[in-house]
Amino acid sequence: MLANFFGKSNPANFIVIFSIFLGLFLAKSISSISIITVNLVVEQVSILALFLLMFLFYNFILSKNKLTLYNSYGLLLFVLLFGFYPETMSNRNEVFLNVLLLVFLRRVYSIRSGKDVYKKIFDSGFWLGILFLLAPTTVIFGILMFLSIGLFQKINIRTLLIPCLGFLAPIFCYATYCFWFDHTEEFTTLFLWYADYDFELYTTKPILFSSLLLGAFTIISIVLKTPKVLSISGSYRKYWILIIFNLIIAITVLIIQKTHDGSQIILLFFPVSIIITNWLESIKKPFLKNIFIALLLITPVIIFIV
Repeated sequence: MLANFFGKSNPANFIVIFSIFLGLFLAKSISSISIITVNLVVEQVSILALFLLMFLFYNFILSKNKLTLYNSYGLLLFVLLFGFYPETMSNRNEVFLNVLLLVFLRRVYSIRSGKDVYKKIFDSGFWLGILFLLAPTTVIFGILMFLSIGLFQKINIRTLLIPCLGFLAPIFCYATYCFWFDHTEEFTTLFLWYADYDFELYTTKPILFSSLLLGAFTIISIVLKTPKVLSISGSYRKYWILIIFNLIIAITVLIIQKTHDGSQIILLFFPVSIIITNWLESIKKPFLKNIFIALLLITPVIIFIV
């Protein structure tokens, strides 16, 4: 029944899935709030609005680029990942950063289309520049941008130069601002990376349990799906390669963060949800699909209770 319901993609499914997230979000908020104030309510509403925007972007990327089949499995899993890691629902800055990351990824994955290619490549570089100004380590996602260009378009002077110009545009504006108002130290700190390699947080029981479970599902999905995908020619194979590298880069960016409070794990949600969804779609027996989806739905509740 669950597999049949979420096996479709329509507005009703989106409302149900967002309602599931709303329940997770309210449970997390109520459990961590002691005193309710006007400022707190405004902050929570603003975070919720960012999440709604994030889900819309996520759904758009999947449907527009056909990263999954015509169903709601991907969005459901993406939403449930926040229940696996409740810490990711509290940091408004991190949520906002990942909304911008999805805007960047939307352009990166759309490079496949032959329409307005140079504009998309420039936009990819531009949004990467914005991300760099907000979180310098995200510049590593530039590898994904050039990989997408290499997979879907021809490598030449234009396709290499245009994303660099897009990337430099916001940085040049910010550098000019810092120079004019004598804030050059703020600009130079963007290039001074300090990584905190204290991963003790990830050994706590809830995070460790979620990571082991989802890590196992992700590895199984990659091992079982990759040989089949590589045997098929076309865009789907190239997208799969892009998704795998997306995951590797996201893990790298997560590792070299300055601080680790758990909210940064959200970086992994996009590639992990797509990879596992592709495996879920390949399961032939509805009974097994129902069990798997039920497990995904129940686990966040268990984590919250424990």
